[in-house]
Amino acid sequence: MPLLDSVPITSCHECVATLTLPLALFLLLAQTTVGGVATVAYLRLTGGLTRGFLKFISVTYAIMATLAFIVVAAAPPASYHRLLAINQPAAGSLVFLQGLLVIALLAHVVVTWRRREASTASWALTLAASVLLLAGITAALWPLAGSPLGAIAVALVMILSAAVLGAATTGMLLGHWYLVTPALTNAPLLRAIGVLLISLVLQALLVPLTLGGLDGSRSIGSALNLSPVLSVLWALGAVILPLIAAGLALPTCRLRSFMSTTGLLYLAMIAILPGQLLGQLLLFVVASA
Repeated sequence: MPLLDSVPITSCHECVATLTLPLALFLLLAQTTVGGVATVAYLRLTGGLTRGFLKFISVTYAIMATLAFIVVAAAPPASYHRLLAINQPAAGSLVFLQGLLVIALLAHVVVTWRRREASTASWALTLAASVLLLAGITAALWPLAGSPLGAIAVALVMILSAAVLGAATTGMLLGHWYLVTPALTNAPLLRAIGVLLISLVLQALLVPLTLGGLDGSRSIGSALNLSPVLSVLWALGAVILPLIAAGLALPTCRLRSFMSTTGLLYLAMIAILPGQLLGQLLLFVVASA
């Protein structure tokens, strides 16, 4: 039986946030995986990553993808149709697409650990599965917007969320790698922090605009006032605190003070994970209003 079919649906914003928590958790894990894979691919292409780190990070994101698959299989997104005006066919495909990404990442782990360097085909397969999953997520959530322009904004929010989570996670783990091998060039870590900062700024600008354009909202202010607590916590966790931490991590990384950089990125991650989760819940609350 679908997760929500036997649950009475009310207009209570707190109820919507509670009932959609599994969906928000899936999005958090899936976006972290997709964004992380894309960030690692970018850093690998620009140079500076060691084979040891690539082996370690491949296992990390394979585990993350598996956790996302467990969550989405237990609570299929299509079962939320009574709460949210989601695209049913696209939502129904997310279990399959997430499983496809798990298979691609497991194959990538095997190739990365058995060969001196992962093949182009392995990277292409993993990136293609990541793009398909992100496309499926955005297609499932498009109907939440009140216009074609709003649908584009929702898609961009999903992409930026993946970029924030992926860059933050990869940067934090890469920072720990420097504590083991401090002689490495700091260029990859600087690039990861740069991606994180740019994504955070763009997300801070786009999310309120997107919320203001959803059905049931007439302005940014009215959308954020639907759940003031979620709005404030999102601003703190997804914008203010990570921007401060990542902003301070950039100069420390340039000075090769990797212990300080790693600590600051760890603080950014502590704020970003709940902040992004709350941002997903805020999106669902506004869309259901």
